[in-house]
Amino acid sequence: MEPVETDLLLLLATLRFRLQPRLEASGLKLTWDAGEVPPLEWLDQRHALHILRILQETFANILKHAEAREVALSVRTEDGHVLVRVRDDGRGFDPALPVTGRGLANQRRRAEAIGGRVIWEPAPAGACLLLMLPVRKTVTKDG
Repeated sequence: MEPVETDLLLLLATLRFRLQPRLEASGLKLTWDAGEVPPLEWLDQRHALHILRILQETFANILKHAEAREVALSVRTEDGHVLVRVRDDGRGFDPALPVTGRGLANQRRRAEAIGGRVIWEPAPAGACLLLMLPVRKTVTKDG
């Protein structure tokens, strides 16, 4: 397992650093708006890796399928959750339709494993993934 930041904003900054050359090479403009968020006390390396993989899959799908020109990532805190949104201006997709790959199901499974949720929000154009992460988690026997 690769070392992963356990501070959400540092994790996102590392992701941006890693993605930037690939996005630029594909001609995809990135807008990044990561505001202040409270510390996620539950965020350990295992949980951080799930977040990283969810977002990597999102950007990989955009690069591979969306035919987008722009992508925006924003981070906000609202109603006890940190909301990470990734929106593109590509051709979009209907998340209710059956899919042939495992990427979307893996994203959902990873989010649930850390007490979060993945939602594909309607967008006027393109697609929008919302990753909802709880600021505080209730402790359970299995973590």
